[in-house]
Amino acid sequence: MKVDMKRTLFKILVVSLLVSLPVILHFTYQWMTALPSQITIAAGHPEGRYHGMAVQLKAMLEQRLPIDVEILETKGSLENLDLLRSGKADLGFYQPGTEFALASLKPVEAAKPKPQIHTMPHICFIANLYSQVVHIIVPAESDIKSVNDLKGRRIAIGEQSSGDLAASVPLLQHFQLTLDEIEPAYLSYEEIEKQFGDNTLDAAIVTVGVQAPVLHNLLETGHYRILEIPYIGALTRKESHFYEYEIPAGMYRRAEPTVPVQNLQTVACGAHLLTREAVSAGLIAEVTSIILHQNFSRQMRLNELFAQGNTFARDNQGFPVHLGADHAYNPELKPFLNSEFVEATEGMRSFIVSILIAAYLLFRWVQNRRSKAKEHKLDRYIRQLVEIENKQMQLDGNNREDGVVLHQLLDDVTCLRQETLKQFSAHELNEDRATDVFLEMCHALSDKINAKLLGWKIDRLGETIDKS
Repeated sequence: MKVDMKRTLFKILVVSLLVSLPVILHFTYQWMTALPSQITIAAGHPEGRYHGMAVQLKAMLEQRLPIDVEILETKGSLENLDLLRSGKADLGFYQPGTEFALASLKPVEAAKPKPQIHTMPHICFIANLYSQVVHIIVPAESDIKSVNDLKGRRIAIGEQSSGDLAASVPLLQHFQLTLDEIEPAYLSYEEIEKQFGDNTLDAAIVTVGVQAPVLHNLLETGHYRILEIPYIGALTRKESHFYEYEIPAGMYRRAEPTVPVQNLQTVACGAHLLTREAVSAGLIAEVTSIILHQNFSRQMRLNELFAQGNTFARDNQGFPVHLGADHAYNPELKPFLNSEFVEATEGMRSFIVSILIAAYLLFRWVQNRRSKAKEHKLDRYIRQLVEIENKQMQLDGNNREDGVVLHQLLDDVTCLRQETLKQFSAHELNEDRATDVFLEMCHALSDKINAKLLGWKIDRLGETIDKS
């Protein structure tokens, strides 16, 4: 009775666990995929386009999601990448090729470049936002007519760790100029404007989107012009992150003097939004959907993104696409269960299954131990059967008194067999091999007793014949 009760309780426990498992998994899923309460965007200099897009992205994210967004002002792409790797930023803008271009500079000229190729898989790509176009700007009245005249001049090549500096280094190499052959100035956009105004700067290499404020502040005045870059095909062949770009005539000023006077050939590179692999896939999917929405590209004047959509946004160079971004690009491939949740709960699921298996095996082991330690129902009947067998072994059926005893022993075996059958259900009789053995022993003993009774009867019959 106690065994049946324990079995019932065990079954109830298993059923309760199975019923509650979906609820447990639901809350675990919510916990594992919950959005962070705050994120940080590494955004670059306040005068650059990175910062302006970070502000717009912050506004749209805080409008859609219950999170706070903090914007970090940085010196540029390399610092943004370092902040992502250190976990101090969740999103960051980056110019392709920056890390490797700055790694070639001397320590004093580069803001501690840290090429860490082995950590690249931990940084993931979200989207390409716009083309960052290389502009070589000089005063309109300057005697610098081409890039061949830049030697010995004071040139702004970008702040330390910035994408501007990363673009200037291979560009100067393309012009066959070393940093020792010019007077490099590591200036911010604000400082470039000021020093141009003070006539203390001869030229500036600026790599920004065509909507960047610094370009319009300088070029719309008509006091500056842009130099053409020669042998662009050779440059793009050597530097894979550059591609050919044409600035249309009158892009920055249509009144006289027009800037540029005619279509101007230059190069450009992408502007990537990156994140860390560990950042929530749900958050990155939301960020990507905001970027892909035409309202965002229209408001930020991202004409290439607006016109080409996913094709332009997915123009990636060197970083794996984040899972959340991939869901936004390919919503039809999104799995039923969030892979982030599946991966995070894999250990938990394995642990739960292991516990259940271990509990079942322990339960069976305890049951077997108790069964072995406990006297079987048949033990008493077997002992009685052995006693009957011992008694019949002492009788050979030759004595006249043996018949009564043998009949009594035969009846005892029959009664013992009937009593045993009453103690077991049909299911137990079918499942328990011991009952089959016991019944076979009863039949064998009955056959022995019957054989002796038959011999006793034959003897008595012979005595009767002899007397007659």
